[in-house]
Amino acid sequence: MNGPPTFQRVMHNLIGNGRWNYVVVYLDDILIFSKDFNEHKQHVNEILSILNKANFQVNPDKCTIAVQEIEYLSHVINKDQIKPSPEKIRAITELAPLTTLSPANEFIGKLNSYRKFIPHFAEIAAPIHKVTNKTKKTKHEFYWHNEQQEAFDEFKHILTTTPLFLQYPDTTAPFILSTDASVIGISGILRQNTKSGTRICYYKSRTLTDTEKRYDPIEREALAIYWSVKELRQYLGDSFFSIETDSAPLINFHKKQIANTRVMHWLFKLQDILHQITKVKHLNRDKNTGPDYLSKHPLSHRSTSLMTLDDDDWPPGTDTWDIIPTRLPSFFEQLNAVITRHQAKRQTAHTPSSVSTQDPTPSTPLFDLSLDRVYQAQINDPDIQEKVELLRKNPSQLSLEIKNGILCKLLPRGKIKRALSYIPKALIKDILFTHHDHPLAGHFGVDRTWNNIKNKYYWPNMKKTIEDYIRSCHQCARFNIQRQKPPGLLQPIEPPDESFQVLGLDWWGPAPVSSDENKYVLIITDRLSGYVIAKASPNNTAQTTAQILFENIFLVHGALEKIITDQGQHFNNELIAAICTL
Repeated sequence: MNGPPTFQRVMHNLIGNGRWNYVVVYLDDILIFSKDFNEHKQHVNEILSILNKANFQVNPDKCTIAVQEIEYLSHVINKDQIKPSPEKIRAITELAPLTTLSPANEFIGKLNSYRKFIPHFAEIAAPIHKVTNKTKKTKHEFYWHNEQQEAFDEFKHILTTTPLFLQYPDTTAPFILSTDASVIGISGILRQNTKSGTRICYYKSRTLTDTEKRYDPIEREALAIYWSVKELRQYLGDSFFSIETDSAPLINFHKKQIANTRVMHWLFKLQDILHQITKVKHLNRDKNTGPDYLSKHPLSHRSTSLMTLDDDDWPPGTDTWDIIPTRLPSFFEQLNAVITRHQAKRQTAHTPSSVSTQDPTPSTPLFDLSLDRVYQAQINDPDIQEKVELLRKNPSQLSLEIKNGILCKLLPRGKIKRALSYIPKALIKDILFTHHDHPLAGHFGVDRTWNNIKNKYYWPNMKKTIEDYIRSCHQCARFNIQRQKPPGLLQPIEPPDESFQVLGLDWWGPAPVSSDENKYVLIITDRLSGYVIAKASPNNTAQTTAQILFENIFLVHGALEKIITDQGQHFNNELIAAICTL
């Protein structure tokens, strides 16, 4: 199991429950933000209480509380803007001239974290991208000439002299998305025109693939719009916005169809956001300078492929961070108020406020399958204790051993023999839930669940137990897709004139044995009314079929004219013979 995603899921379940409008969690970094000091105290106390109940410890030396500006994930955040961390900038500017491929990749990789702050980033970085886009076979071709050194020095100059920041979106001002495409790449700039001036919210650009470079000009321009809207979707949210493009044929794309299949395919994917577009404005290329320039000098996606960073200083994924815009409180109130019908039925209290008092335990806990719990459960299991006594009397007779006080089963797994914990009956259900039903398990099928369990645990008839458990899973039964071949041509059956004149019969099963020792169900369907009768049975023999028909159909509704079956053995002539003998 992958550690960081698992830990992130645990923290998400722990801190969540309607609190995302005042807390953000990235692994073990928790950011709490509030409108005023009193509210901040409430929020901090609640989060600390949650962590305490979950037995998480907080290091006071690494905590910063009640400040108006804070450094979080290599960025400095305050109420007005987000900017790069000065310490990270200093680490870049103090680098010596680059002479080998590895430091060059590291340099451009660190810069990628701040490309959203630097206009014309791709133009300045282009000379360095030339020499860093190397594979293992071509890394010997690396060189560092005057062109690369000038770009290196230019970045140092920008990082030390240019104000680098992005402002939060103004929720009262509409967005403007300027897009452009060239034969090299596509780009978009998201901005707002406010009373205090223009706010640049984000710069986006990427190169075109070899296939995309062969698109027609109108297709490349439409791709720029589609890609920019998709990438900046979390900024746009439910806000209205306008689009600026230098492609005149696209100015009405959000109102009427365009005679181009590829363009219509992209626009179809934007159907749920087209109503938010107020207008599409055509700009001449000389006025659309920002995105036009970025499209001709896009950022290469391969520039960080050989990057080696220190996880403590440069958290993974920083080259693709997006800044989440601030929202009005009403937005979060509406979002948090949405519940499903099932949740509404189970709800026994009012919807929690931003300072929740609900139990902060994870919504789906992981079961404790530690050695101590297995040991205690084995002590309380008489069957296992009987095997322990037999093992002590005849150590060489059984494929068992006691390891760390726990009874283990010795079984070949691959090329080696493993000592698998012998699981008591009391823990089997917990193990099956953890490896099948839990959100981190994924409701996999029998084979995959078996492969996940077989190298760790053992109990008698384990494969059969797993099969029965998964076949009894309600969620799998509801959502699993049948991948069988499609049925043949439909042969309609004329409807009868009266109810219970013609019946359809079919057996379902075998299923896991019920408390009444039943494992089959006979489904009886009236072909006229659609009325269904289902009767459980321990077997599906012809004699049982006849008995069910006699008691539930003949004695209640009278004789039949026709029975429709799949011609199974329990529906052949034995059925008629069995009915005649009743």
